[in-house]
Amino acid sequence: MRVWAMAVAVVLAVSGCSGAGETSPPDATVTVGATDEPSPEPTEAEPTQSQQTKPSIEIASLPVGGVPEDGSNCNPISWLAGEIPAGVTIRLGTPSFDPTGVFEVDPSGCRSDAQTCTGLEWTAQNTPQCWVGFQQIAREGTVSLIIPATATCDSQEVCDTLKTLGGSQITLTALPPETPLETPSSG
Repeated sequence: MRVWAMAVAVVLAVSGCSGAGETSPPDATVTVGATDEPSPEPTEAEPTQSQQTKPSIEIASLPVGGVPEDGSNCNPISWLAGEIPAGVTIRLGTPSFDPTGVFEVDPSGCRSDAQTCTGLEWTAQNTPQCWVGFQQIAREGTVSLIIPATATCDSQEVCDTLKTLGGSQITLTALPPETPLETPSSG
């Protein structure tokens, strides 16, 4: 049935065309012969569409920032590098910490309704905030939150500009666990 409907639409579009100064009569109709089956589709291969390639780059770490609320283990992530140029799509990768072994990504550090960052896309029209939960796994150390991304641009020049924006401004410092003070024994 879909093929028949498309054929009628093509006939209507063609019959609606007219040359300069010509008009169609107001009661013009299109007649399509009734058949029990739609016309068979052509069996030859359709011509290949020209591929629409846009330049893209891998960005090691996005220029992002944010401060956790109330000492929580969930960091808000926001784009900090000004306006994203029109025609650019930035797809966020999986967050990690550099160096490793001090903190690890832990989604349970965030509320269950918090938007995760992995796979999120930012454009000039839409840069929603996302969240990265974490937990400390070492007694000491300072790390940077790394969110890799792939940027797809209208031109290589725009992609090259994105490479120069810098990286994360989110750092975490591990705090040693609190232990009670020892009192010297008298002897």
